[in-house]
Amino acid sequence: MWNTVLFDLDGTLSDSAPGITRCVQYALEKEFGIIRKPEELIEFVGPPLKEQFMLYTGCNDEMGERAVARYRERYRPVGIFENSLYPGIPELLLQLKNEGFRIALSSSKPEEFCHQILETFEIAQYFDVVCGSDMEGRHTDKAEIVEEVLHRLGMENRREEVVLVGDRKYDIIGARQRGVGTIGVSYGYGSREELELEWPDCIVDTVTELRNVLIGQARSGRRNENTANTPAGIAERKRSDGGLIYKVWRIVYPMLLHFAVVNITAVLVLVGYLVIRILTGAAPYDAFETIQSEMLILTGLGDAILIPIAWMFYREDEKKRLSKGFRERILVHNTFEISEIVSVAIMVIGISCLMNLLIALIPIDDVEYQEIAEEMFKNNGIVIQLVVIGILAPVSEELIFRGLIFRRSRDYVGFMWAAVCSGLFFGIYHGNLTQGIFAFFMGMLFAAIYEHFGTLWASIVAHMANNIFATLENNLLDKIDVPDIAYFIFVIVIGAAGIALMYRILAGGKRVNEI
Repeated sequence: MWNTVLFDLDGTLSDSAPGITRCVQYALEKEFGIIRKPEELIEFVGPPLKEQFMLYTGCNDEMGERAVARYRERYRPVGIFENSLYPGIPELLLQLKNEGFRIALSSSKPEEFCHQILETFEIAQYFDVVCGSDMEGRHTDKAEIVEEVLHRLGMENRREEVVLVGDRKYDIIGARQRGVGTIGVSYGYGSREELELEWPDCIVDTVTELRNVLIGQARSGRRNENTANTPAGIAERKRSDGGLIYKVWRIVYPMLLHFAVVNITAVLVLVGYLVIRILTGAAPYDAFETIQSEMLILTGLGDAILIPIAWMFYREDEKKRLSKGFRERILVHNTFEISEIVSVAIMVIGISCLMNLLIALIPIDDVEYQEIAEEMFKNNGIVIQLVVIGILAPVSEELIFRGLIFRRSRDYVGFMWAAVCSGLFFGIYHGNLTQGIFAFFMGMLFAAIYEHFGTLWASIVAHMANNIFATLENNLLDKIDVPDIAYFIFVIVIGAAGIALMYRILAGGKRVNEI
């Protein structure tokens, strides 16, 4: 349930386009000699100003700052007042406060101007926190501003209770990066099509719809909370999970779905190819040989078809967890930025190198798998390998094995057994002992990464790092004569780094979920 609302300003609370576009018009003419009509400059409403000036004119960073200074020459005395609230906004804010919401402003506009605008419209009293950029143009990134608002509100570990309301894709992207809910408003400066491409939790067309969504979900959530944790409420929620057979089926069928989509896609492509050959009078072909030689491309095509299907199931699961009041089943988002991405990538590469080294010591005679793998790599260039193995496969497999199998298992039996379950299914799906052992342990590691960061993107990044490294390694080692001792030292060093990072991230890092 959302009980804290972060509002964007321009295009969400107020129609500020007249003031912004006229000030941009003034800055372009004074600084660059560019003449434009205000209605031609609507794209400047929403994004950070300096970056937008640089994008629009092709100027450098210094000239972008000068353009912002010109903009403010007119904005401070005049443009800030060429602004009006959307109808119904004061009433919405009052109703939200009466319903017990905490309200904050999250804008890339300078914080000083934000305060001035709220006071001018006499709505400042409704806001618990007002957060914007500084006058030097720093801290304009939406995700950074959202994080600062969460810090000021003390909501860093309760992100599932927070929703951002904004009119542009930058708002939705920034909020999602910080793990908070998103509502897009189409009455602002971003189109419904722009918002739909970013998959917000919902899109509203009017202020009235926005009020109904926010207050409706709050009242429904309070009713659920009043009964959810009573013995009767807990028993009812467990009954809503279904019986044992149904639970097992929900955990198993995603893997069957993956198998079916990939293989049906391959069959349909081959049948289509056969029909074309028959119609054109071409010679018949060996279907099995074609499957072997084009297996990678056929698999990639199946993965591409599967991704939106799996994403639909994943989103529906998340909505059901929220609607049924299963707060303990909701993963809280942890910080996952560039530094964490790099650390996770190094950790996974290090662990996978050690795993491969240990598996190589086991006397497994898996000649058939090695021959198929060599044939697959031989018939496809490195670009195709990177696209299919490094991008498409990690996304589709993480949606299936972590997004569906792990999360559904976690709903029923908790993190540890769910990690084992997803790892086991992941290992079985790979179809041979060598890959099966490796996939089992790596699958559990991917589940732990997902649990720790609370976002499926974390395990997708980890999976991509592993597969991209393995693809490059397979291609390069055949062309570079690396001494065994040098490779052994590399594995030990990168493996040690992986273990150290695993301990630092999963054991020593900020914990917001079970690990």
